[in-house]
Amino acid sequence: MTIASAALRRRTLIILAAVAGISALLGAASFLPPAEDLPRAEVGLRVLPAFESKTSLISLIMVTTGEESYHLVKNADGWVMPEKGNYPVEAARIQELTQALSTITYARPMTRDEKKFDRIGLGDPAAGGTGALIEAGDGSGVNLVKLLAGYRDGRSYVREPDDLQAWAVASSVLPPLQRAVRWLDLNVAPLKVEDIEGVDVRPAQGPSYRLIAHTDGGFSLASPHNNRPLVAALAPSVAAEALTRFSPTDVRPAMEIAIGAPVAEHITRTKSGVFIVARSWKKHDRGWITISAAAGETASPEAVEQAAAINAKAAAWAFALTELDWGGFSTPLAAIAE
Repeated sequence: MTIASAALRRRTLIILAAVAGISALLGAASFLPPAEDLPRAEVGLRVLPAFESKTSLISLIMVTTGEESYHLVKNADGWVMPEKGNYPVEAARIQELTQALSTITYARPMTRDEKKFDRIGLGDPAAGGTGALIEAGDGSGVNLVKLLAGYRDGRSYVREPDDLQAWAVASSVLPPLQRAVRWLDLNVAPLKVEDIEGVDVRPAQGPSYRLIAHTDGGFSLASPHNNRPLVAALAPSVAAEALTRFSPTDVRPAMEIAIGAPVAEHITRTKSGVFIVARSWKKHDRGWITISAAAGETASPEAVEQAAAINAKAAAWAFALTELDWGGFSTPLAAIAE
């Protein structure tokens, strides 16, 4: 073998060995999990590691969704919502949010495909997406939180607004942020069916009437309508129990809504001696209710206290209802009896 042929053979062997090495590396790499399934250093770490020590500084929370934006503001009397006429915000809701933000940890990396963000509630709300942008600060311009949050099937997801990496989070569940009224204590006149003694109704159309409770449950028409055949057996109960189904969809200061004469009036008399007056109003094609309470002359001190508590929470406000619920406070006699 000549020197030239030997050199050529060595060169060929070196090339073949290199090719074999590269092939082996490529073969090994084919068994590696996809990049998004690789362990991430963030897993188990807090999403907002410094937030817990600064919760006492939070005095302004801003939430932007695809349908609405709202603010939660802390003033001398507590937390309020300016968009709802400074209606009080439930302190427990604020605590629930700050606790979640303080403790949530990265659990699992999710998609980086922005086309899939809406599936886990992280779509950009500025573009009509399903996510909620939450910002929290001290009210003087210092922003302590800026995070896109999503909620699907009992689980929370987050991503930073300028980052395409979405995450499932653990340790706590962020409260749903999509609806502003969720933050408000709208249970202003708690009432059970068994507490009702009777109801007086002045509907929008037709004569006024009275409903009285039975000792064994249910309601019936009082005189002079007590002998009229009922449209349905439960019809009197549906009208009498309207206040027990009170579920507002919005709230505004009463002075903005209660102008002129009310459309209807629904007065619930409780067995303890409280009279709860619900007046119906129409504003901008929406049905609203105002609520006030009074105690009768023979009412117990507890009843007087109950009436005062209802007035403290409800008297200054008007509450929007669905068309069905609003109509329940103005049920005409013709819908109850023939």
